[in-house]
Amino acid sequence: MENTVFSSLRQYGFDAVTKDLCVGTRRNYAVTIQRFGGQTFNIYLAIRIPATSKELRTALKDASKATGVKGASMNRVTPNFVAGLYPFSKENADPAVFLRWLDAMIDVLAQNGVGPANTCAVTGAPNPDSLCCLLGDPKCFGYQPVCAAEVRKNDYEMQSEAEHNELNGSYLTGLLGAVLGTVVGIAANLLTIVFLERILVVLFALVPVAAMYGYKLFKGKTDKVSIGIIIVLSLIAVPVMELLSLGIEASRELGISFEEGVSWAFRNFTHPTVMDAIKGDLIKMVLFMGLGVGVAWGFMSKQLNSTQVKSAQLRLDSMRPNPNYQAPSNLSRNNKKRRGRTGTPVEAPSARKYYRSNSKGDI
Repeated sequence: MENTVFSSLRQYGFDAVTKDLCVGTRRNYAVTIQRFGGQTFNIYLAIRIPATSKELRTALKDASKATGVKGASMNRVTPNFVAGLYPFSKENADPAVFLRWLDAMIDVLAQNGVGPANTCAVTGAPNPDSLCCLLGDPKCFGYQPVCAAEVRKNDYEMQSEAEHNELNGSYLTGLLGAVLGTVVGIAANLLTIVFLERILVVLFALVPVAAMYGYKLFKGKTDKVSIGIIIVLSLIAVPVMELLSLGIEASRELGISFEEGVSWAFRNFTHPTVMDAIKGDLIKMVLFMGLGVGVAWGFMSKQLNSTQVKSAQLRLDSMRPNPNYQAPSNLSRNNKKRRGRTGTPVEAPSARKYYRSNSKGDI
């Protein structure tokens, strides 16, 4: 069922792409409306400026406050978009109120010389003929101008790679790569635990990320089973790290080689006295690894074949003609008419007609 907020904005040219995402244009600015939580939504406007501006952010905040819409704000400025929050609560549910607030933000942008985005967000090429959702890149997020042919090419390649991996990927080779990646993550953690005497959640997150990277590098089949493999290896890494750190400490204190220290730790690892001494560290490590997996979850889930296919399909489904696009002047001498093979004058295709004729059936 379509969100009531999105359905109320449909009459103003906005389209719901998913149940949590709506896109459209306002005064030639590409606008993204994304559910944040409850009746509060993220709002993004695609722009292009050389660098972020503190003055622009202040002006947007002041203008938002001046509209009198409680809880609304526009407080993030990047070279590619400005972003904020808008609560579609009872007093602000009227789409006309939202559009007045949005127009106030656009007025500030115009007054500061910040126009709509006018280059392809993927290639940087001028005169992008379409708009589509780019959700994977935090530096260029939301409904952005793009060259449709380039996006289709990239997304079709992504879909082809995912389909090839689904048919030819191997759990066995992936497991080998994941084990090697886990070893890299363990080594990084050991260096901090032994030499800095610190445990860092960020480095614990490195273990599952490195394992997933190794899994993909060795052509592992990336589906839900692959995430299970990564989590199991991450949990196994906890006692391995503790065992190796005990071996290093034993080699230091007893004046023996590292191999002998690890052997001693292995023999005494389950001894009640040793277990009592390291129990606190093990519990802490398990908790930190759980946090690490949580931090790395977003990365891991994006690597799944199904996720990549859905992301590519979302971009293709969200593609619309760019209202700022001007058809190339070389279509004909007068840019209005051209001649067919028979010499009969034919209307030059508009950007909208061109998009429609070339977007359907390609997916």
